[in-house]
This record gives sequence, C-alpha cells and structure tokens, in this order.
Amino acid sequence: MLDLLLKTLSSLKEPAILWRLFIPFLASIILVSVLGYGLFGVFLFSDMVTGNPMVMDATTWTTETEQAIGAIPVVGTVLLWIATAVFAVVVGVLGFLLGSYLILLFAMIITGFMTDSIVKVIHDKHYPNVDYQGHGTMLGMLGKMLKFGLLLLLLFLLTFPMLFVPLINIIWFWLLGFLFFRYALTLDVGQVILPEKMFNEIKGLKAWSPTLVLGLLFLLSTFPLLGLFAPVFGVIALSHYYFDYLSTMTKSTDSDL
Repeated sequence: MLDLLLKTLSSLKEPAILWRLFIPFLASIILVSVLGYGLFGVFLFSDMVTGNPMVMDATTWTTETEQAIGAIPVVGTVLLWIATAVFAVVVGVLGFLLGSYLILLFAMIITGFMTDSIVKVIHDKHYPNVDYQGHGTMLGMLGKMLKFGLLLLLLFLLTFPMLFVPLINIIWFWLLGFLFFRYALTLDVGQVILPEKMFNEIKGLKAWSPTLVLGLLFLLSTFPLLGLFAPVFGVIALSHYYFDYLSTMTKSTDSDL
C-alpha cells in the first residue's frame, strides 16, 4: 500500500497530471453550485414536496409526538431535548456526507472523460515498455455502473432503519459510498489497461493494496474540497497498480516460453 501511495504522489510532479488534477476541481464546483444545490433547494421547498400527503402526514405526526412527549412533566422535556439533539446530529452528519458524495460524483464523472489520457501519461512516463490493450466498451461500462449503483440503492433502502442508529449509520453510509467509488474507478481504469480475463482476476476487494489506497482516498473525500481531487488520485493509483501487475504477468509469460 505504501509503495502504491508513493508512486501516486510522485506522479503529481508531472505537468500533464497537475493540470488535469484541477479540471474536476473547477468544473465540479460550478456544476454542484448551479445544478446540485440550486435545483435541490428549489425541489425541496416546491409544492410537490411540501404539499405531498405523505410529507404532510409525517409533519403532523412529528408535531403531535413532540407535544405528547413534551407534556410529560420534567422527563418529557429531557427526552424531547435528547431526541432533538440526536436527530440534529444524525441529519447533520448524513447531510454532510451526502453533500460530499454529490461533489465526489460530479468529480468522478468529469474524471471519467480524462481516464484514457491520464493512463497514457502514466504509461509513457513510467511503463513505456509495457504494452497494454483494454477490453469492453464505454456503453457496457456505463451499464455495469448503473446496475451496480441500483443494487447499492436497493440495499440502502432495505437497510434504511440503520440510518437512525448513531455511529453505525455513518459507517454504513460511508461503506456504501466507498463500494460504488471503488467499483466505478476499478472498472474505468481496468477496462483501459487490462484484458478482460486478467482484469477479472484482480478486480475483487481482496486486492488489498488498491483497495486500501482507494479507501483512504474515499475517506479523505468526506472533506468536500479533497473529494474533488480523489477520483484523479484514484485513477493514478490504479494505473500504477495495473501496469505493475501487467508487467509482472508479461515477464512471467515470457519466462515460461
């Protein structure tokens, strides 16, 4: 893991990498500000949401529950204060994570358009003697990502009650986001560099070195500004890992012959 981190950081000295690093940063800020928070805010306070029967019923139930608990002498006030504090913390943390995920998602989309060029820079600088030929198509990759994303969404909905359990909700929400982050970057970079058979051999979570590095990058992405750089770092790290693996397998094949 440490070796892969050092290789990733050393690649940042390349001008061709540096200017690509800031493209997701600038573009994501603009897109998130205009499309993300702006449209989400309009949608959240629109009549379609505020006038929805389910939302109105939930609001009424919440108000009646607060009044019932608050009517209990002494204990009711304490319970209401504790419940309000816990709810505020949970909503605040999940809202922060959701905002970070939104920024990260835009950065991943933008970085996806630069994957081929980043891989080429890493190859030409560090692995010029390693031939590479990927597999699959862009449409096929997008289909796999969509399918995996929908499966994670279904899993999220099935485990929704876990979001009300302090600490567990944060870990679970982070884990779901990490699984998609890792799957998307691994598929994106792997299809550019490796043949399908070789990619299937090392794409799993048991490839600890890239998994741990991507986990660290995703952990840092909970800070919104760092999240804008995480996908590019991830592409660089995976490029090094896959080229190292490809060069090792090529040497092994040549020696067998």
